[in-house]
Amino acid sequence: MSESPTDHREMTLLAKLSAPEASAPPWSLSSALLTVAVIFICLIIIGPALASILLGSETISPSLLTLSWNLGMALTIIFVIVNRRSSHDSWRALSLGKGDLPSPIALLIGIAIALAIDLVVSLAGGAFLPIPELIGIYQAGTGDLIAAALLLVILQPVAETLVFQAVLLPSLRWHLGARAGVLTTSLLFTSLHLVVFSGANRTIYMNPWYDIAYPFLAGLAFCYLRTYSASSGAVFIARMGAGLIFLLTALVLTSR
Repeated sequence: MSESPTDHREMTLLAKLSAPEASAPPWSLSSALLTVAVIFICLIIIGPALASILLGSETISPSLLTLSWNLGMALTIIFVIVNRRSSHDSWRALSLGKGDLPSPIALLIGIAIALAIDLVVSLAGGAFLPIPELIGIYQAGTGDLIAAALLLVILQPVAETLVFQAVLLPSLRWHLGARAGVLTTSLLFTSLHLVVFSGANRTIYMNPWYDIAYPFLAGLAFCYLRTYSASSGAVFIARMGAGLIFLLTALVLTSR
């Protein structure tokens, strides 16, 4: 028998994180995996193609990469919304409300997650670098900074949360169990970042702490936040706070 929202609020932290999914989401596992495939395709193929057309150049540059990622994230958001809006149950199961966490608390949790990951990855990796999404921050002009802010604070948080925490995580937790579902979702999230963002410039990001540990820790933290709060909306807000911290950290590093 599934738990009511009141039951979930009264559970302890460890009980919430280890509890199995209360019920199967109203979409199949293959549909959830298709959504993951869509974000890969949008970021690797469609986004770069559209960016090349808009900029009139196929030369790889920070401007082209950032624009392509913005476009890819925007297209992913549109796909998920259109796909899930077709059914009331499917839309409701995305859990876009605030859940058990007030918005300011979710924002502070996201900021804390970003600061902790920045510290761990930088110290363990032996280098203080901007995250791979900000690959061109050293040469960025005003337009590039605006595009980077749009990516990190709005489009990436919304797109990746919809795909991984709202759609994929409930399916994998239902089919694989609580812990295995979180771990598998985090590994798929890591693979996206490794292929798309770290892979954009291997001359800079050959550090496994930035290639693998940064996205894995972020994926793990936000999956557990989704599980704890029972809300994808709380993850949106937390990721926006984290994105802002990653952007500000990069600006501080490049101003030295």
